[in-house]
Amino acid sequence: MPKPTEDEMKLRRSCKEVTRLVLQADDRPLTLVERAALQFHWMACTNCARFKGQAEVMRTAVDRWKQYRDGE
Repeated sequence: MPKPTEDEMKLRRSCKEVTRLVLQADDRPLTLVERAALQFHWMACTNCARFKGQAEVMRTAVDRWKQYRDGE
């Protein structure tokens, strides 16, 4: 099997890398390559796709708690 090219390696991410990117997306805009890598990974990995959904639920819960705390 031929060794993957550098561009292919940018799109192939481990579950650990995908988890890191999902969490970093709250703090900074992801690059086009990072977003594409996430999409490709989620098509193949149901566990990471589930984590993405769980992170969104937590993000929403924290935002709602902050609104409650601030009396908005």
